[in-house]
Amino acid sequence: MSLGFEMELTPDIDYSIFDSLIDNNIRFAVYRQAWQKEINLILQTSHDTVQPSTLKDLNSRKGFVIAPFHISKQTPVILIHPDVQIKGESKILKYLSENDFQQNISDIDLRNQSSVNSFEQYSTDYQIFYSSLIMGKQQKLVLSRTYDVKRSKDFSAGMSFRKACSGYDSNFVFLCNTPETGTWMGVSPELLVSEQADVYKTVALAGTKNLSTENWDDKNRKEQQIVVDYMQQQLSRVGDDIVVRGPFTAQAGDIEHLKTKFSFHLKYNYKIGDLLDLLHPSPAVCGFPKEEAFDFIFKNESYDRRYYSGFVGPLDIEGSSRLYVNLRCMQIGKDLLRLYAGGGILPSSELKSEWEETENKLQTILSVI
Repeated sequence: MSLGFEMELTPDIDYSIFDSLIDNNIRFAVYRQAWQKEINLILQTSHDTVQPSTLKDLNSRKGFVIAPFHISKQTPVILIHPDVQIKGESKILKYLSENDFQQNISDIDLRNQSSVNSFEQYSTDYQIFYSSLIMGKQQKLVLSRTYDVKRSKDFSAGMSFRKACSGYDSNFVFLCNTPETGTWMGVSPELLVSEQADVYKTVALAGTKNLSTENWDDKNRKEQQIVVDYMQQQLSRVGDDIVVRGPFTAQAGDIEHLKTKFSFHLKYNYKIGDLLDLLHPSPAVCGFPKEEAFDFIFKNESYDRRYYSGFVGPLDIEGSSRLYVNLRCMQIGKDLLRLYAGGGILPSSELKSEWEETENKLQTILSVI
């Protein structure tokens, strides 16, 4: 939903040129930062695969990061090396139109990957998650699901990216591809970590409701406070001069979240990879206590989240980093578009309202495809 900020895109420019990069399985990311006017391209021309084994290995690295919810051989952390780095629509489109790219083979088929598309499947998972909460094993769990859309013949990932840039000014919008991860596009409202001039920022984002004049209920406030408390605890280990602002209501399309902002410096000898290792995954996408919730999700959620609820974004590009949680996203296959959504569950949660929350969150991506 537009909030009065108009991105400067040339009318009727064909962004389907980005589809040719996907068709040739090129390592690239095109993205637009929240509240910014210009799009950015990072493209790798070298054949080396930069695959950090841990998040700490991102220290002193640069490029576009694509990190999964759970690091594994099937879902590694991938860093697109910035062999080509261009800012601005006209310059990017000119470069792409003047260069040919060698085709690579992709063997990713979404039909072979696990999914949770129906209410019945989601309900089964919900009961397992809810039972664990009632027994007091966790304070919060995040349950997610998928939604498959048959890819139409005229679908264009590039044009969907363009539409998202025009429609969601306050969010981070990206389209990226690598042979290892496949193709992903997202419209994320949640900053994980930013860094510029040694000033670091992060947010606690949790709680969801439709746009309305209604006040936040206790369930959503408690859900958000769990994330705030966790973030404060983690940041105190590596951060100095921590400043906290919030919570306040933040709009993301047709829904709202509770948001608290943190700014800080890192203590001596700590770097951004160390911070990411502490923060990811946060209770906002996992649950609390973090380790128990993460292990429970990995063992009991009926599908592999892959890169949903991981994080993406530029790392040390032009002297700054802005990494976002991979939410409101989809994986783009040859025949299917697989959309992802989730929500935090507490002992006070109800199945129907949690399902409806995921339905509402799916509307962000549905609106641009």
